[in-house]
Amino acid sequence: MTGHTSVSSGSRVLDGMLDGGYPANRSTLLTGGPGSGKSTLSMQFLQAGLDAGEECLYVSTEQTIDELQQSFADFEFELEHENLAVASIHASAGKTIESGEEELTLQTLAADEEGDEMLGEGYNLPFTAEYVCEYLGRFGPVDRVVLDSVSGLSVIANDAQRFRRSVLDLIRFFSEDFGATSLFTAEQGTDKTTEALEFTTHGVIELAQRPVEDDPHNFLRITKMRGIDYDRREMEVEFGPDGLRLAPERRSQPPALKDHAHTPIGIDGLDALTGGGLVRGAGVLLEHDGRANLNVFFSALLRHGLETDEKVILVPAIELRESRTQQLLSGHGYDVEAFLDSGQLAVVDLVGTWDGSRSCVFTPEHDPETVTDLLKRLHDETDGTTYSLVNGNAIVHTLGHEAARRVRYFEEAQLLDPESALLEVLNPNTVPDEVAAFYRDSVEQVLDTWIDDAGRQYLALRKSPCGFVGTTSLVEYIEEPPYVRVQHPPQTRENPYAEENPYVSGDHDDHH
Repeated sequence: MTGHTSVSSGSRVLDGMLDGGYPANRSTLLTGGPGSGKSTLSMQFLQAGLDAGEECLYVSTEQTIDELQQSFADFEFELEHENLAVASIHASAGKTIESGEEELTLQTLAADEEGDEMLGEGYNLPFTAEYVCEYLGRFGPVDRVVLDSVSGLSVIANDAQRFRRSVLDLIRFFSEDFGATSLFTAEQGTDKTTEALEFTTHGVIELAQRPVEDDPHNFLRITKMRGIDYDRREMEVEFGPDGLRLAPERRSQPPALKDHAHTPIGIDGLDALTGGGLVRGAGVLLEHDGRANLNVFFSALLRHGLETDEKVILVPAIELRESRTQQLLSGHGYDVEAFLDSGQLAVVDLVGTWDGSRSCVFTPEHDPETVTDLLKRLHDETDGTTYSLVNGNAIVHTLGHEAARRVRYFEEAQLLDPESALLEVLNPNTVPDEVAAFYRDSVEQVLDTWIDDAGRQYLALRKSPCGFVGTTSLVEYIEEPPYVRVQHPPQTRENPYAEENPYVSGDHDDHH
């Protein structure tokens, strides 16, 4: 949490994404195409202010007051509220008292006004930021302001730099003179209007429309918000009587449907990402691209099993030979030989990289019955919980695709009780697509790690009954145990499997 002062957006989901709401006394830009919801979300923001007893101002540059009322007719916004002022401003050719020549002049209409001329006798003020602020000053001070849309002010200056200065004047006027939190709307694009606002406003929220399976859908994404650890995930937008509803509120099942256990593995960011740790009593899949560094993850996962379970069953990949595993665990203060001798660690070596003469190192024949019989015997030898770390590629490549499926079914049916753990590791690029899909389908939790073109490693939660499904976190390596740091998911640090929705803090009214 950042501790910033915030103002409710009118949507509890958006408030959660923003760590409480829009930054108070700051400006935020809403961009998007026609019909994407910019005006609706703006009025929703003002309605939240009206509900809180605040003074609000809606300034339109493209619609008359009658047109605004028609636009919002399907919503339950209180356009006649005594604390809401509505004004319409636009540019029109006319004479100014300063020059007497034809030029762009400021034409206005407020809810309690009947005409456009501000000076009478056919004269008006020049259409400049100075005079726009002078006119709007009669409505202040207010707590919240919407200017919809800044695109209607684009003729206020001839070049992008002057327009940017004019917009900055308006932002300062609303923040400093009014003491208000402000929203600006603009059509999405690369013209001077949008570019100027993206640089000068405190935050930017993009609304978009695009088809999903040929059906139209609306979306929202926060692309900039200074000083806030905001949620960067895209949300779907639905229109309702109260404005815009953002969904999904949860990306994992609610606590009432909890049917599993999970335990933290000691990597704080990973434990937060997964909603408390790796799932127990069901399969977990860690996918990788063949380039990502798995050794440190592996050592942390193996250490976790050795610390929490009666027996750890390891089916290693070819690169996890005995000497390498010893080297990795020694960094955590553990000795592989001691665990093998005690029987707490059992290794099922299908690729021939361990000393088969060692205690608790097994080299079975490459047929599924022999492998499953061995796994069952190792599981049944302990009265406590088991923790199985299985390299799926080793299974697939030594036993074949169909046999690997049979082993996977066996694991789920015979090696898992409610408190035991099973982690499969798979590089999907080295197996047929249908095999990779089978592994994903057969587990409850899927993590994916990869290296991008710049050499950065990321970890994403693709599937899970809890946690921040859909979130991607940076992975970095550190000098002290557990030797790896996973970036915390944005905004909410609490376990998303808590009783309250992760986007809800305390008791809130539903502002959908």
